[in-house]
Parts: sequence; C-alpha cells; structure tokens
Amino acid sequence: MKNLLVFIFSIPSIFLAQDQLTFNDILKIKNQDVFLKTVIEKGYSEGNSDGEKTYYGKGLSKDKTEATDWAEYTSLTSEFYFEQSNLEYSRKYTKGKKCYYDQIVSEIKNTCEYNKIMKHSSTKNGSVNFTTYKCPGSKYKGYLGFAQIDGNGVIQLFPK
Repeated sequence: MKNLLVFIFSIPSIFLAQDQLTFNDILKIKNQDVFLKTVIEKGYSEGNSDGEKTYYGKGLSKDKTEATDWAEYTSLTSEFYFEQSNLEYSRKYTKGKKCYYDQIVSEIKNTCEYNKIMKHSSTKNGSVNFTTYKCPGSKYKGYLGFAQIDGNGVIQLFPK
C-alpha cells in the first residue's frame, strides 16, 4: 500500500518532467517539422510567427508578446533557439533540481566537444558571445551554443 501511495504522488512530477525541454530533445531537431513536434509536445503555444520565423512560447500572454520561455525557428537558415526566462527565479523555485537551462548546459559541457566562442547578432540583443560545442549524435548540422542574456538562458544553434 505504501508503494502504491508513493507511485500515485509521483505521477504529477513524472508528467511535469516530461514537459521540460531536454538535451536529447535538442539533439533530435534536424528540421522545422521536428522543431515544431518538440515544442508542441512540450506545451509551447504559437506566438506571432511570420513567413521567416516561427515563434512559440510557454506562459504566453494574450497578445503573444510575453512568455516565460521562448522557442524560435528561422526557416531560411534552419537556425533555432530556446530561451528560459528569469534564471534567478527558475533556479530558486526548482526545489533542489537544476532548471532545464542549467541541466542542458551541464549535459552539453559533459557530452560535447568545445568548438569556440561565436557571436550571434540580433536586433533585440545586439551582438552576444556564445560558447559553442559540437555534439555527437546530433541530427542538426552545426554547433550548439549557450549564453545568458539579461538574466535569461539561451541555447542557440549555429548552423554550418
């Protein structure tokens, strides 16, 4: 009976963990279709996408301009990124576990081969330095990078 109660009370945490983005999810992204499958299955909602960029967010506001987490895919370059907002808050309230950004960064550093520092420029953030790695078994072509920007954690693909 005790084991049954433990199992029943652990079910919500099992389902919540499945909604978090993982390192293995990122390694499997080889095109826009797999990106969309990943974000939809992880509970992201479509934002204000246009013909070139596809935006998805978690905790999306009604006007689709604010979210707790973002995901973007650029069709012309096959570039994607994932952003976990407010790392300080996320780290404080993950109850002894790493937030998903920290977990993914840890797995990148332990599994992948360091490449170099690469710059990514955008109108929103300007030019940002990312630490990039070549990850074995990845389906995408390029380097996976990470950086913290204004308190948010960003995981970015740099296509070859």
